[in-house]
Amino acid sequence: MKKFFVTTPIYYLNGEPHLGHYYATTIADVLARYNRKFGSGAFFLTGTDEHGQKVADASKKDNLSPQEYTDKLSAIWEGVWKDLDISYDYFIRTTNPTHKVLCQVVIQKLLETNDIYPQEYEALYCVGAESFVTQSELRVGGLCPDHDEKPQIVLEKNYFFRLNKYKDRVLQLIEDGKINIIPESRRNEAIELLKNPEVGDFSVTREKVSWGIPVPFDTSQTLYVWIDALFNYMSGVLASQNIDIKDLSIGEILAKIGDIWPPDLQVMGKDILKFHAVYWPAFLLALGIPEENLPKTILITGFFLSDGRKMSKSIGNVIVPQDIITYFDEITDGLGNDILRYVILREMRIGNDGDITKEKIIGIYESELVNKFGNTFSRVIGMAKKYDVQVQPESSAVFQDYHNAFQKYDIYGAIHSIFEQINIIGQEIESHKPWELYKEGKTEELNTLMQNWLESLHQITEIIEPIMPSTANLMKRLLAGENIHIFPRIEK
Repeated sequence: MKKFFVTTPIYYLNGEPHLGHYYATTIADVLARYNRKFGSGAFFLTGTDEHGQKVADASKKDNLSPQEYTDKLSAIWEGVWKDLDISYDYFIRTTNPTHKVLCQVVIQKLLETNDIYPQEYEALYCVGAESFVTQSELRVGGLCPDHDEKPQIVLEKNYFFRLNKYKDRVLQLIEDGKINIIPESRRNEAIELLKNPEVGDFSVTREKVSWGIPVPFDTSQTLYVWIDALFNYMSGVLASQNIDIKDLSIGEILAKIGDIWPPDLQVMGKDILKFHAVYWPAFLLALGIPEENLPKTILITGFFLSDGRKMSKSIGNVIVPQDIITYFDEITDGLGNDILRYVILREMRIGNDGDITKEKIIGIYESELVNKFGNTFSRVIGMAKKYDVQVQPESSAVFQDYHNAFQKYDIYGAIHSIFEQINIIGQEIESHKPWELYKEGKTEELNTLMQNWLESLHQITEIIEPIMPSTANLMKRLLAGENIHIFPRIEK
């Protein structure tokens, strides 16, 4: 049976992970864990994007070769994800030999099918985004739409991809829902891009960027990072299985990875929508990949603000994930990562921007995790012990709203469905007053209530595991009779 295949973007090596990277990676991690637990299994791919002018420039500043620089930075990224218990199945690097070979197979195939052609041209290029931009996309002052810098004027002879040949077909796939884009606003944005005549054939090689994958049929060229990077989603699967693709056709390559390919869900930020919703399916169609083997769903996340402003080191409002995690690790039994996961996932629906501060995280911890989750578990288990209620929970409760939300990739909705179950237990405790039932000797009614509440808590423990795995383990220990407290109050 095909595994659920989920990807993050591969992260560019011009710094260390920040909250936006953590958010996208956590979303993918939760969905991978959910499908391992309740579905047919999962294959979760993440990694680092290591070519291009920006990396070459950064390596010079560190007095390292580009390969030494990427080895150093990639190890940091991989180490951070391991420390944060991100359950990826493979970490792909675009300097990986399998990735390089696949990219060269791809560009050679595009040449043979006449889907690329040489052309001299002059264009605007933003080094920060490693992206060509049009005049109409520039912000006030001639700045790149995603970076506070003016693009360079580039005059080169490169190979162009015939995007115009595939735009209508990609547009139809999106409009028909065969390529699903979440949220609706980003789907509409992709449709507008595909209808925009300025979004057309574009360069897929570079003449003046030496740090890149060589083009096999033209030694003066290297691959543009946005064809190089996109094919990590295929090379990562190949590399994970040590598949030798030498002399294989595209069809034979797909057959080798059919238990995983195509991607079911690709998680990314809104700044790279064009590359994934427009370029990526067009490349795959040009390679002759059938429509049913194209990526299924693209999930576009929003950006985090802090106190209503974009996070900036100069302003001093940057939220560093490790700082928040360390703070809560000292308060709880090592649940800092789970707490941050919970807060960022329940704070905004996927696709919306969100505002986050340390104070807000602390407030949600106290109002929801301490006062609701922790208190409900403690009350129910404490009463079962106090009243010597002999029940054997069977975890037979099924919270269908939770599963329905996950089928729509709505983690926000899934979390709120769990919180609603916690609220229901709390309300029933107050309305039925089990302490009075005990005094009145209404043992049968008390046992029935306790049975229902404990079954719900067992089920909550199961379904919260993809979202808060360490917390779920503590909840299991608490339900098994250990005298532990999950979410202690913060001492003022």
